[in-house]
Amino acid sequence: MKIDGRVVEMYKRAAPDDQFPEIVCEHRARQYSQKMELEGDTLPTLSQSVQRIAVIGDTGCRIRRGRVQDCNDPDAWPLKSIAEEIASRSPDLVIHVGDYLYRSAECPEPEKCGGSPFGDNFQTWSADWLDPADRLLKVAPFVFLRGNHENCGRGSKGWFRYFAPGFVPSDCPSVTEPWIASVNGLNLIAFDSSAGPAPQSSAELLNVYGKMARDLFANISGETWFLTHRPLWVNMHAFGELIDGDDTQRAAFSGAIPETVSLFLSGHIHAFQAIDLLDGPVQGISGNGGTQLDPMPTGVVTDVKVAGNLASIVANNGDFGFLMLTRQADSNWLMEAIDETGTARNRCRLVRRALSCE
Repeated sequence: MKIDGRVVEMYKRAAPDDQFPEIVCEHRARQYSQKMELEGDTLPTLSQSVQRIAVIGDTGCRIRRGRVQDCNDPDAWPLKSIAEEIASRSPDLVIHVGDYLYRSAECPEPEKCGGSPFGDNFQTWSADWLDPADRLLKVAPFVFLRGNHENCGRGSKGWFRYFAPGFVPSDCPSVTEPWIASVNGLNLIAFDSSAGPAPQSSAELLNVYGKMARDLFANISGETWFLTHRPLWVNMHAFGELIDGDDTQRAAFSGAIPETVSLFLSGHIHAFQAIDLLDGPVQGISGNGGTQLDPMPTGVVTDVKVAGNLASIVANNGDFGFLMLTRQADSNWLMEAIDETGTARNRCRLVRRALSCE
């Protein structure tokens, strides 16, 4: 491997085994390396001036418990076209907010997914993420989050093999340490909320989450976005119940979120939603990257109670797509929910902790 014209050594990250027959190698480069090459291919590098950030999540094709997505139909599972639409916009950074692996059982409907791999192995990771996202992986650097589909006993082997920061553990940890990346004056906190059954994260981790958050918040200054797979706040009526977000994280972070944290970015809900809390940060949800969608109305509503908090604006749409955040000349952000055809379905302006939407 060559970085800025210098040959550097790569190290073995993971050895082959029965489920993953290939060797995974890595090199930990400087944050702002100018040029990286591997076997003649140029790899994406992080710009010192990050202006365009794409957010995608919940991307795999669902095959589980009678809910079978048509993995062979690009309209029913449009991850490849979504990833290529993002790539065409040349983002400076892509954030995947978790949940890559959805093929958890043998396909029961051959016309939809006959011959599909399933389980936590190389073939399934290739089918659900690595292959359809191939072009995007080649044009933009990523921040990867762990979703509940990558928790222990589910998709954890591939997650730690390919995307988790740090070394591959011998035993699967239910929660991993958060970390912070600073890009062009913006702090990105990556938090692991994967543990626990949906829709809540693990209540047993309440004290652990609280200590992690206090330590994180004590060491940041300047504009900060908090990245966590499970959203703290949601406003959705689905499956016969009101879904209002993850109360474990809400309780753990209660009273500790500083004013500098302007935005929480999450997935987990298979739709787009942006919530402007009257007394708190904005919650953005981009979990519509390909997997079977959740029922979400389209439009903007005002003055809504969300988990006991008043939200001045809630913007929604229930279509496949991704979120694009573009830094404006005044250092505020344009937030666009874009569908797989490239059409902006929602357009909002993020000004510190306030959201205004068309």
